[in-house]
Amino acid sequence: MRLTFFLAVLLVFARCSASKQLDFCSYDIPSTDHAGYCLNYDLSKLASLPGVSFSVPGSYNYTFSVCGDVVDLPAACEWKEASPAYQYSSSGCYALGQLNSSYVFPIDPTNSSAGIRIAYDNEEGGTSWPRAVVYDFICDPSAGTGKPLSVIEWPSYTYKVRWPTSYACAVGEVEKSCPLPVFDGTWDMLRFRPRPSWFDDVKFGIFLHWGIFSVPSFMNEWYWYRLMTGDAPYVEFHNRVYGCSGVEPDKFPCNGPNFTYPDFAPMFHAEFFNPDEWADLFKKAGAKYVVLTSKHHEGWCNWPSAEHWNWNSGDVGPHRDLVGDLADSVRAAGLRMGLYHSLREWYNPLYIQDNTDNCSTTSFVDEVLFPTMMDLVNRYKPEVFWADGAGDAPCTHDSVHYWKAPKFLSWLYNDSPVKNTIVANNRWGTPQVGDYTTGADRYSPGFLVPYKWESCFTVQKSSWGYDRTEGIEDFWNTSHLIQQLVTSVSCNGNLLLNVGPTVEGTIVPAFEERLLEMGAWLKINGEAIYNSVPWRAQNDTEAKSTWYTTTKDGQTVYAITYVGPVPGGEIVLRQPVPTPTTEVTMLGYPGGKLSFTTMSDRMYIKVPVDVPRTLQYAWTLKLTNVQ
Repeated sequence: MRLTFFLAVLLVFARCSASKQLDFCSYDIPSTDHAGYCLNYDLSKLASLPGVSFSVPGSYNYTFSVCGDVVDLPAACEWKEASPAYQYSSSGCYALGQLNSSYVFPIDPTNSSAGIRIAYDNEEGGTSWPRAVVYDFICDPSAGTGKPLSVIEWPSYTYKVRWPTSYACAVGEVEKSCPLPVFDGTWDMLRFRPRPSWFDDVKFGIFLHWGIFSVPSFMNEWYWYRLMTGDAPYVEFHNRVYGCSGVEPDKFPCNGPNFTYPDFAPMFHAEFFNPDEWADLFKKAGAKYVVLTSKHHEGWCNWPSAEHWNWNSGDVGPHRDLVGDLADSVRAAGLRMGLYHSLREWYNPLYIQDNTDNCSTTSFVDEVLFPTMMDLVNRYKPEVFWADGAGDAPCTHDSVHYWKAPKFLSWLYNDSPVKNTIVANNRWGTPQVGDYTTGADRYSPGFLVPYKWESCFTVQKSSWGYDRTEGIEDFWNTSHLIQQLVTSVSCNGNLLLNVGPTVEGTIVPAFEERLLEMGAWLKINGEAIYNSVPWRAQNDTEAKSTWYTTTKDGQTVYAITYVGPVPGGEIVLRQPVPTPTTEVTMLGYPGGKLSFTTMSDRMYIKVPVDVPRTLQYAWTLKLTNVQ
């Protein structure tokens, strides 16, 4: 039986049906620019396989089929309905995916020749059985048939299979970008959206928290909320320095003129803001993308937002488009621009009313949030949309019924000017899906996470916005920040490092020094970071201060140690297994290959006596042809 999918230009998905094993499957993806197809994938060789198995130690076994149902069922699954995949153990069996509900599209919206994604939905969506199963067939010309390398569950209730194979390499004409499916406004389908590959490669970005809270620069960016809720240090400071806040006057008596938080807006001048200087600093730091706070929970907008009259940087304060100016400079420096955007606004009357109505109304979302977010994307074309601030109350933490996040993300991926290149995080409330996860603030798991994640981490230990009350001891040193970067990358993450600009629009020397030192380190060691992937081991059991990355082809492994090598001494590694052709060098050392010996499953690498003093913070060994 021959099964060919002809995908519509605007609705690029296929729903297929099958019974028993298919002996041929071919996928034609049409071009958006001319008659004919953009790419053709022929997976008939894979479809002819009777079934492919994969085991996860200490967990379930899996069996898969391509373009049809599994024929040779494990004993535990004989009574199950026909499905393209099964998860099973001695105690039971679960079907994965339904044959009559599938989607097909390129695995990378920015590089269509990278491979093909076939997703079998569960039709019901959400948490129902059978779970969804996604095959990521990666183009590897040397792999032949290949085999599954991993199975992960992410997002929840969705199993993703990574399968390098030469049959995932396109046949015929190859265009840079083929059309993606038209997403239908549900989390169920959005979980199948492929992530643009650039985000996996860049590894390091700069986060910027800048807003009205930068005027007092006192303790942290939640100043307004802490003030209004009667947090004593904030109220006492405010009443003493600026004027009477009016908060709990019996508890905090105050004599003098009134001064409320909105009165800070005219004081936000940003008179020294030079976006070219900022962009140049971020580039020298080795960052590849920048994420600016467009709006924090206070509701202030750093661009002239039509939905925030007299509470934006165009109408008051700087009288300037801060987002637009920085976006232009960041792109001119060759970096990618992203935007942070808070969903909630603490004291917006419409948001307060929606909360009062237990979210039976969504006036804030419909009249303020959606127009604002669409304006941001259409006007500035960010390549990262960093959502935050879903409400604390149950109804305002509902990503579907209140925030309507699937509706916005479907527009973002279907119709926005950055639909093929943008990535969005997963902070949309509950349930949540995104192109990657951020975990909690300053997330740093220290072990391999099988799905893509990002650590948003602060240079100032306690605050995201600049806190002028803190001393130098309250800033993380460069060694700690580089370790955070290395550990994140080793464990499949990116590092988004936050600095807080001042109200005047400057970046204080304590931030600048650390960024420049990180840039100097990356100039020497960047090949171990950028475009790398996690290795089979993340850190060394012998030396837990040593972390590993590897190249995409697996031919080179990097061992990055945080302990300064002793000239003439040894670095001991337990994880790498050398071969007769193994070579070891140290990045930044001009003296060539390093000698090593092996004993008791360890590599003993001789440290040169003339290691340059310019090498500091972390030292990288480059190992070729190790196992």
